[in-house]
Amino acid sequence: MYVYIWKDLANVPFYVGFTKRARRTDPSNSGGRNWLTQQKLDEIGPKNVIVEIRHVSSLEEGQALEKNLILEIGRIQLKTGPLTNLREGGEGTHSPTEEHREKLRQLMLDPNHPCRSLEARNRQRQRMLDPSVKEKFSGENNPAKRPEVREKIKLKWQDQEFRNMMSAKKTGVPKNFSEEDLARRALAVINNPDMKSWEERNGKDPEFDAKRIAGIRAAQDKRREKMSDPVALAQRKERLKATLASPEYAAKRAAFDTPEYRAKLSAAK
Repeated sequence: MYVYIWKDLANVPFYVGFTKRARRTDPSNSGGRNWLTQQKLDEIGPKNVIVEIRHVSSLEEGQALEKNLILEIGRIQLKTGPLTNLREGGEGTHSPTEEHREKLRQLMLDPNHPCRSLEARNRQRQRMLDPSVKEKFSGENNPAKRPEVREKIKLKWQDQEFRNMMSAKKTGVPKNFSEEDLARRALAVINNPDMKSWEERNGKDPEFDAKRIAGIRAAQDKRREKMSDPVALAQRKERLKATLASPEYAAKRAAFDTPEYRAKLSAAK
């Protein structure tokens, strides 16, 4: 078993941990660390971390040493030292009990928890609105838009069993929105010109009309070229022939092509 201390290039410790696996002491294997530790690792780079390892022979000895080191060095969270640990230590290498899990859950649900304060929420909101942060998750920078990820998602949704499972999860589940939320969203849609329907904007919104006409004009040459392409024209003719010869089309036509319908057409002429 190992108690390990991670230090920066100035030999200042910033994290203390306890593990049964030597692999876990490697800063490159940083999965599952708290956000403050991960932020520090990103800042200095895992390869630049100095690792000090202390071997212990028992769980109790390791837990006690980890706890003592954290207390002795001090935590940023408590303004007592440079460590990024968010807990006092002594819980490592074993699964927490149900009592401990419940204690942590209640702690996070506490409305007076620092992470729920108005100041913390405003700070987080402003951070997420920062253009440099938004840029990291927008457009092609979005991890979900990588070609391999897109392909995995596409293949997943082609699995009928998966589609049925996702559909069953949402069937009969009430939407978790209050009446106030729904009213606020409806007002936001009404006041957003981009969310208005075709009927509400066509011929009434000059900017919308100008963009629509410009788009049609820009596409005319391409459409004209496509319509005059001999190959595309032959393909359209073949598709039309196949449609007219299909039993489905014949059945649909027979349903509305009645003497009354023909008389109505003649009268319209």
